[in-house]
Amino acid sequence: MAQVNQQDWITAGLNQLRSEGPMAISGEKLARRLDVTRGSFYHHFRSMDDYVEQLLEEWQHTHTLTLLSKVHGIAKDPAAEMAMLLEAAWNADADLEIAVRQWAFSNDRVRQRLEQVDITRLAHITQLYGTLIGNADKGAKLAKIAYFGLLGRLHAWPRPGRSDLRHLILEIQALL
Repeated sequence: MAQVNQQDWITAGLNQLRSEGPMAISGEKLARRLDVTRGSFYHHFRSMDDYVEQLLEEWQHTHTLTLLSKVHGIAKDPAAEMAMLLEAAWNADADLEIAVRQWAFSNDRVRQRLEQVDITRLAHITQLYGTLIGNADKGAKLAKIAYFGLLGRLHAWPRPGRSDLRHLILEIQALL
């Protein structure tokens, strides 16, 4: 059997969530994926709630906080920052995003974290649109149209590929 650390469990959970959905997040299924005993899970986490909290923390940091901070830090101006965020949106891990959103329907802890993520993302692009057009109120409206348009497309069938998402995002941006 392999020896794993806490980060291995988190990575395995995100991969399991992405590939098999929220019902696949269990200590037993993750132990099988990692080829370890279930006791290893409890060596690294106090409980499934603790694990879920750390899994969500990793997802939030990687797919929102770190991304927004990095883009904001390297963009030369608001237009460049917007371009970078648009590219990040169509290159994002859509399957994981959808799986987390599905999970939020049945898990209050996940729903609360997802609400934080949506508030953070929307606040960032609201400020960015407001700066770009010089009108905070209109910027807030444009941000909602862009953000919720993208989320809606992620849940439509057939599932969009990266090129479909890129086309949609650029089309929304052109309209805005």
